[in-house]
Amino acid sequence: MTWTRVLPAATAAQAVEVARAVGGRLAAPDSLPPMPNRPTRLRDGASGAVGCAVLLGQFPGDTWELAAKRCLAAAVHDVEQDEAPQSGLFDGLAGLAFATWTLSRGGVRYQRLLAHLDHLVNREAVARAQAMTERPHGLPFETFDIVSGLTGMGAYLLRRNTNPTALRAVLTGLVALCGWDGDAPNWYTPSSRLEPGSPLAQSLPDGLLNCGLAHGIPGPLALLALAELAGISVAGQRESIETVARWLVRQRVDDEHGPNWPKAVDLSGAASGSRNAWCYGGPGVARTLWLAGTAIDDAALRDLALDAMSAALRRLSDTEVSPDLCHGVAGLLQITVRFAQDTKDPQFVAVAADLTHRLLDLYHPGYRFGFRCADTVPKDTPGLLDGAAGPALALLAAATDVPPQWDRMLLLA
Repeated sequence: MTWTRVLPAATAAQAVEVARAVGGRLAAPDSLPPMPNRPTRLRDGASGAVGCAVLLGQFPGDTWELAAKRCLAAAVHDVEQDEAPQSGLFDGLAGLAFATWTLSRGGVRYQRLLAHLDHLVNREAVARAQAMTERPHGLPFETFDIVSGLTGMGAYLLRRNTNPTALRAVLTGLVALCGWDGDAPNWYTPSSRLEPGSPLAQSLPDGLLNCGLAHGIPGPLALLALAELAGISVAGQRESIETVARWLVRQRVDDEHGPNWPKAVDLSGAASGSRNAWCYGGPGVARTLWLAGTAIDDAALRDLALDAMSAALRRLSDTEVSPDLCHGVAGLLQITVRFAQDTKDPQFVAVAADLTHRLLDLYHPGYRFGFRCADTVPKDTPGLLDGAAGPALALLAAATDVPPQWDRMLLLA
């Protein structure tokens, strides 16, 4: 598919200018301070060196390349200083590998680093996948989600596509996860495996089925669908796509705007609250159902995905005002732009411009990195998922003709 900018020329120019301004701040040598009580910058939800490297790698020129290389070196150093580095896409080695691949110009540069990281990620992914295949039920959702789990590692392996054995092992493990253990889906997380005191544990204390793209079963569904679309399939994969998609359809909750999804449900049908974001709620699930419907050629799923995304855009007055990708405006913009590219629907094109203006209004030259992101308390954070690099990346995706390869990290395409 040919990628074209969706914004009017003047808005696009402003978006690129702001993205470059953010990049300039993140390129400063002091933009990556040590994280208190955390051994690595890498571990802050791709909010540090990894996210900065991905953004800076989008700009041409030697100065930007050197800055991106400096961020990558900082991330490598942090991993080397960590006695037990994590392996996930947003908390460890898979994220570092993704950033390295993004900067490698198709594998031309950083070959030794890529080979080393591929070895580590492949080995860990296969071990995790085999364990999931053997015992796929009753797991904490962090073991299979995009952020820390097997799905995020699979997102990198699918993008890299150089180790069929590791990738197929991951897909096989996720197919096992998509089965059923008696009356409960395998992706059910019992109360004993929930983080004590977490919001989800408080709202659904007896255990839950996570419905969010960031942490729940939509993540594995999106990866299986993208693999199917890439012509990579394992036994039971297509059936798993259909099974999980149908289950998600049954969990929809409608409000005055249209279809939406809760953060999670329990086995009795009780549901938690929702968000209007990539991480939880209609936008992330809508994109997942679109990918699933495309993968198995199900028009009804695609139609529901479009209805759900339209409802999400009617729900903008209820959306959090943080600019970030995870639960803020940038995530909504990136999903909207993806739908605009896929459908050419004028509705999505128009709303992409509106969301861009909302995001530009949240930029402030007085903030350290230009965007101050917030889940509860606004903070100056320098990276991809919940930091300033994310909004800048979304602005570039809407404003330029360059395909946003980076949003494979969000499993949007």
